[in-house]
Amino acid sequence: MINWDYRPSEVANLLNPAFCGIILRDFIRAYKEESGDGVPYELLFLLLPIVLHSNSRNNLPNSVRTHMHVWLQNVPEVRIGFSKRVKELVPFTKESISFLLQKGYLEIDENGKVLPKNKRYRISLSRMNRDTNSYIQDYKNKSELVGKWFARTGSSSTIYTMWGIRP
Repeated sequence: MINWDYRPSEVANLLNPAFCGIILRDFIRAYKEESGDGVPYELLFLLLPIVLHSNSRNNLPNSVRTHMHVWLQNVPEVRIGFSKRVKELVPFTKESISFLLQKGYLEIDENGKVLPKNKRYRISLSRMNRDTNSYIQDYKNKSELVGKWFARTGSSSTIYTMWGIRP
């Protein structure tokens, strides 16, 4: 990772571990609520490339009733460059996971699955303007949708195959 002081401001703002941590934690919580189990570690690396990519995020369905494989067939352009986005975002995902683990927001069980802890994630949204709040809320909503979606879809290998990548 590039030293924090040398990161471009756009990267520092959008890909900072606190912001990415919020959406990762919402993803993990939604996955656990839907499946009753923790998230396989390898699935964490797919969230940011889906949710932070505007075309993918804006084309996500409104509910988990739409099956992922059907959606991917109807919107195949979201897979264009997906493997590259995954590779580019791996360091930021790892940094965010480390942040959440260090702050006590996540835990890893004996099977290597990632679980949310019952610690409140505090972010002062009241100091932000309404547009910023809705912007953050959109990311949070989409990450929850993807979490539930992944929990319903099947194994990690099935999900990776649908997206056209290998772990």
